[in-house]
Amino acid sequence: MLNIGACGLDCGNCQAYKATQTKDEKKLAELAVKWSSDKNQWKASDMLCDGCAAGGRVFKGCMDCGVRTCAQANGVGVCSRCGDYPCDKLEGMWKGFGGDVAGFKANLEKAK
Repeated sequence: MLNIGACGLDCGNCQAYKATQTKDEKKLAELAVKWSSDKNQWKASDMLCDGCAAGGRVFKGCMDCGVRTCAQANGVGVCSRCGDYPCDKLEGMWKGFGGDVAGFKANLEKAK
């Protein structure tokens, strides 16, 4: 089963998701330190995540994600199911991620 976030992130490969599913509290604590910044100081409990699509626990940094919120408001789950796909909001997020935009797009096509 695919576990793709609204933006195309493969939640199944996310370190926070993996640590949550294996109940690896040490890894969650390490990630909290690693992912913290001047803006956000995370705790291990903030890292708990079952993936965007699961509807349960979500990494606290993703709770207010504009792309995730938009997909939920439009009832599409993943952006590739939206009539406005791809939109400026999604493409702006991808640019902020850096990394493999083609991979995000491919994941969204699979999740369509």
